[in-house]
Amino acid sequence: MANQPTYEVTFLSEVSLQSRVFNDSLKKGIEHNVCMVDIEQLLESVSLGVKLGDYVLFDYHYLDESKLEQYNQARLASENNAREIIINCSRETSSEELFKWRNLVGVFYLDDDMSTLFNGLEKIFEGEMWLTRQVAQDHIEYFRSMTTAKTSQAYANLTKREKQIMYLLGHGASNVQIADELVVTENTVKTHLHNIFKKINAKNRLQALLWANNNIALEERY
Repeated sequence: MANQPTYEVTFLSEVSLQSRVFNDSLKKGIEHNVCMVDIEQLLESVSLGVKLGDYVLFDYHYLDESKLEQYNQARLASENNAREIIINCSRETSSEELFKWRNLVGVFYLDDDMSTLFNGLEKIFEGEMWLTRQVAQDHIEYFRSMTTAKTSQAYANLTKREKQIMYLLGHGASNVQIADELVVTENTVKTHLHNIFKKINAKNRLQALLWANNNIALEERY
């Protein structure tokens, strides 16, 4: 993860022996600053003016409805639009259940091992999303149903290949999957994404997807 900024990661979980062991592994496995807190500690920190981390990592089984509501209060008070990652999620969890997180960029499941987690987190810190294709598609379908958009001139200014990549991006494809689909290298995909982000003033894949929802008509998007 050379030449990458160092991010602040808030790990929201019950403070227990198991979570402390996981937190120690997390600190060793990623080159970013990790702070583990429970919901009470989070609320206290935010009340003192401490912002949420750049990323918030949730232990899915720790957050019940009450804690989630408290988290949302802390998020609004913090005002820094942290990106959200879920761990320890059941494979049976519906996509609709995950829509409670508006800035969701990654979901990791109970049967994922630590190497999968670290690999996924690295991709997320590089600006990608780590969602199954189905969850990504459901996520986009849900939020696009809430808005109607006309195609902007900025989208019309994209090249044919850039529009193809935006289409695949909108269907939850990773860089590797896009490269395979278009029969190009992953580096070529990254170059195209860099150019797309520059043209639409987006910093990462999530912002690009949100931009698409507001700037591309549905009939052209899917």
